[in-house]
Amino acid sequence: RGGRMNALREKKEDEQRVEEKLKGLEVSDDLQDVETKVPVEQDCVPKHSIDVSQLPSSYKTNSPKEKQLLHIADDFLQQYIHLCPDRKPLFLHPVNECGVEKFVSTTVRPTLLPYTELYNWDGCASFISDYLVMEPLECPITLPSSLYSPTTTLKHQRGNCFDFSVLLCSMLIGAGYDAYCVQGYATLETCTLDETQELCPLLKKSPEVPKEEVKKKYRIKPLPDMQSKFELQQEAKKAAAIEAAQKDKERDKKEVGKPNREPLHGLRLHAWVLVLSGKREVPETFFINPFTGNRHNTTDKHFLGIESVWNHRNYWVNMQDCRHGCKDLTFDLGDAICWEIMLSESNPLQLLPEEEEELFDSDTVSNLNGSCAEREKRMSFDMPPSWVAPIWIPPREFETRYYQGKKVTLYNKAKLEKWAPYLNGNGLVQRLTIYTEPDCTDVVEVREWFENREDILVRREVNKQTQLTTDYFSKGHFLCLKAHTYTSLEPKTGHTMEFYNEARADGLQKRVETASEMTEYFVGRDDFLYLRHVDFAKQGEETQGIDMNSQPIVQIKECFHRNPEKPADEDVAECIFLITEEDIHLTYHLKDKYITASKKLFHKLPEKDSKGHKVFMTPETCITYQAGSFEKGKSLFHLYNLLKELKAKEKRVKEQVRQSEAEVLTILKIRQTEEADIKLSVSIYNRERNEERRRQREAMESTMKDELLGQKEQDLDYLAPFLIRSGCRDKLNQEQALCVRDDCLTDFKHHLTYKVNLIQARLEKAVEELQKSHLWFQENKKQLSTKEKDDYLSSCSESMFHIDILEQRLNR
Repeated sequence: RGGRMNALREKKEDEQRVEEKLKGLEVSDDLQDVETKVPVEQDCVPKHSIDVSQLPSSYKTNSPKEKQLLHIADDFLQQYIHLCPDRKPLFLHPVNECGVEKFVSTTVRPTLLPYTELYNWDGCASFISDYLVMEPLECPITLPSSLYSPTTTLKHQRGNCFDFSVLLCSMLIGAGYDAYCVQGYATLETCTLDETQELCPLLKKSPEVPKEEVKKKYRIKPLPDMQSKFELQQEAKKAAAIEAAQKDKERDKKEVGKPNREPLHGLRLHAWVLVLSGKREVPETFFINPFTGNRHNTTDKHFLGIESVWNHRNYWVNMQDCRHGCKDLTFDLGDAICWEIMLSESNPLQLLPEEEEELFDSDTVSNLNGSCAEREKRMSFDMPPSWVAPIWIPPREFETRYYQGKKVTLYNKAKLEKWAPYLNGNGLVQRLTIYTEPDCTDVVEVREWFENREDILVRREVNKQTQLTTDYFSKGHFLCLKAHTYTSLEPKTGHTMEFYNEARADGLQKRVETASEMTEYFVGRDDFLYLRHVDFAKQGEETQGIDMNSQPIVQIKECFHRNPEKPADEDVAECIFLITEEDIHLTYHLKDKYITASKKLFHKLPEKDSKGHKVFMTPETCITYQAGSFEKGKSLFHLYNLLKELKAKEKRVKEQVRQSEAEVLTILKIRQTEEADIKLSVSIYNRERNEERRRQREAMESTMKDELLGQKEQDLDYLAPFLIRSGCRDKLNQEQALCVRDDCLTDFKHHLTYKVNLIQARLEKAVEELQKSHLWFQENKKQLSTKEKDDYLSSCSESMFHIDILEQRLNR
């Protein structure tokens, strides 16, 4: 306790010094150095511009229970000030937007909104940080005089750290988290939302999990180290000195331009959210900065101390020493020594050892006796329900997300821009610009994210140094594109295309094309092909047997994986077609325990020579090397058949290469068309944005309404056919009315006669069938089995029932 009192006295002395300094620096340059530019819009809504006429009555008045709670809070605050005079006042009952005092716990309104993203803490924190605009506190070391309701904060989309925290805490509690608002102290960068010294979250790399080395039972004994240990120590000292000098230079470079240590360090007020472990399977307690939506450990150096925490049920005062920040704090709110609770069933306010004697002086005994009744009332009091109206965010506002649809955040050597969906015509929703220096002048790379595009483009990376652009597509593109790297969408300028090989019949995974070559990579093919490399000649070179309308092919190389169903010396590993040299090279897979592979070299011969004679294959046209075998190779007939198959395969492969070239041209043409006319897709379930669907639905509803109305009129007007037949529908004279009546009665009689004749015919047919069935049974009764007799009786019963129904209808 003595250490805590000393810390409190030191903090109070610092505050007094700072206040005296601030009074003397009203508009001086020193005060301008203290305050830092805050990256928020300046068109803030004034506090007095809020229209309170439409607010519920709970905003403007206090219920009896709320008045009692305010009385208890005042009593608690008086005891706190008496026992801890060196500490700052607590944030207990500021006024709301209507100027009415409200206890902070009743301002928290637990709410679960019907959006999947807001079911988890990270979604809630990200939405609040994006949706609201930060307003700094009027005085960085003084508590705000007001705390607006979460509904007003959402309506105006702006607020200070306390407004942010109350709204975020309401949503987290509604989502099932054990969350609390925190009143405490933080660094200048945290309080002013200055992230220019922080690394952008999109650039942070996830930590790599080290692979566990497999311990071997037997190892080779290492050779003895013959180096001089003294020389190694000297070299290590030199290296350490050089490294220390480099670190000093780097530190000096980083510190250039940085502001000096600001005098309000440790005194700047800030509010954030505390999430305790336990509920929603949270493994450990952590902080959430509502300005950024980022998660921080409770030992984070940006959070310098805590005065109090509260939720919708209670209020706790921190009684622990915050001299070293929050890293030594315990967050067991049930510990009465570390946390003083306001509404409790037990554990009165803990006393400081130095003040126990003062408390029991003659002047203070009467005050203590007078407050016993108030403390007993406070211990048995329940928190009244929240006075805040239900929190609601319309779907369009939730989709827009950002204030005026856009948000810009500056990081260290990076700028992050965010837009609402459908705000940009090209579907751009996020852009990250990376710079070489902190002054953000020289751009290195630009990364863009897209949504709702019909070409399913989701991300684009542009390297400003190499001028390379990489487009990434989601699954579902009709070209099966996964990624496309290029400098220009013109042909033969260098393209790398990646595909979703599962959606392609040929298993193509990647294609790399330049002006002189093309390489294709395959996955999961039945023929075990995994690579095809094609070399092209220049357009003007002379080649034999080449279509001069397309780029000439010089060489085609194909590589295959091992086929376990074939012997190694019969399983081709590499096949090279030398088009211009009229040769074919075959290399087979290595056999076990061999270092060389079998090879074959074929030289293609024309079918006929210059004189028209047929050319026959000779052993000189095929050079064969059989690894590990001194026996005679395959027969000439077998080699001839193999060469014939290879020539047919070469023709097929050349056709596939031409198809690949044509596919590249098609993809480039389609991509040019898509980029020239970008279209955004709208889900059929988005009723507000899908105008075409809305018009179709309205036209269908109108048509159905007209048809239903006409059908009702037609159903109610029984004389409509007769009126149409007579040619008079508006007004009838006596003669016409009698004529219509006679026609209607005649038609009704005809209808009854038709029904009687129909029923009589069906009755006669049923009686006739029953008689025939009875006659058949009498003739074959002795030959029938028991089952057949039962079937006959069942059919007779059904026939009699049918005849009875027909007779009743006929007698009506």
